[in-house]
Amino acid sequence: MKIGIYLFSVQELDFSRHTFHPTFEVWFRWRGDAFDPLANLHIVGARSMTVTLEDRRKLADGENYAVARVDAVINESFDAGAFPFDRHRLQIAIESPFEDDHLVYEIDRDGSMLDPDVFSPVWHLSGFRLREYRKTYPTSFGLTERTHDRYSTIVAEVVTERTTWRVAVDYFIGYTVCVLLCLFGYFVPPGMLQVRTTLATSATFAAVGNKYVVNSLTEASFTSVLVNVALITSFAILLIFMIVSIRCERLIKAGQPERAALLNRTVGIGSAVGNAVLVAFFSWRALTAIPA
Repeated sequence: MKIGIYLFSVQELDFSRHTFHPTFEVWFRWRGDAFDPLANLHIVGARSMTVTLEDRRKLADGENYAVARVDAVINESFDAGAFPFDRHRLQIAIESPFEDDHLVYEIDRDGSMLDPDVFSPVWHLSGFRLREYRKTYPTSFGLTERTHDRYSTIVAEVVTERTTWRVAVDYFIGYTVCVLLCLFGYFVPPGMLQVRTTLATSATFAAVGNKYVVNSLTEASFTSVLVNVALITSFAILLIFMIVSIRCERLIKAGQPERAALLNRTVGIGSAVGNAVLVAFFSWRALTAIPA
């Protein structure tokens, strides 16, 4: 049986539910009237599926032809380790309801493709490909004669990656503001502890607010290395800034303003350089990560 897929859109990559929402055309060409592939359509891991018949006919050579539009919500395990520069390899798997002794799918490679104007908000789609393999199950389904049965399965794969840096800015703006406020604080004279305290308080609110935003993503908040680095470094820089401010004030009261100024300048430069190096390194790792 020949089968083809034309992928129109991929929407709603839901990290909390571990699902994505593809819309595609699927068509079949086969001989014989005893089997209806659309009535027996099985998409592996589909939570929900709507199949709309668009055409069914008998061809001049005696083959049957049927094409339908499928709208599905499919389970997918997302690796958000590279968030917000993550890429994901999504799979749409159509499995034969019968063993490969009775039914084998053959890919229609001429007509199968990704729509040039594929719709996928926030995401860029590429690397579309189709492959066929034989699925085996570790169970006999209660019949010993079904042990080691194989089922022909067509897998359509596509790679998604975020299309804009604005996403990174949106999700990390609080951490960025926190770091900038702390670094700006080193330009405030060490003796102006009240001003520095105000800056530290504002930085704390920015970082905590950003943490709540990232937590709303559920999966990304726990597995993204870049998120964890941004979180740890921003709060570390904030803590260091507060400790240095207190230490500088005590040095000034002890009659050592030169030491206070030197400490303030040294730690300020070190904080700026350290944060830049860490963020640049882990951003580079996220950008060059290969989708699983």
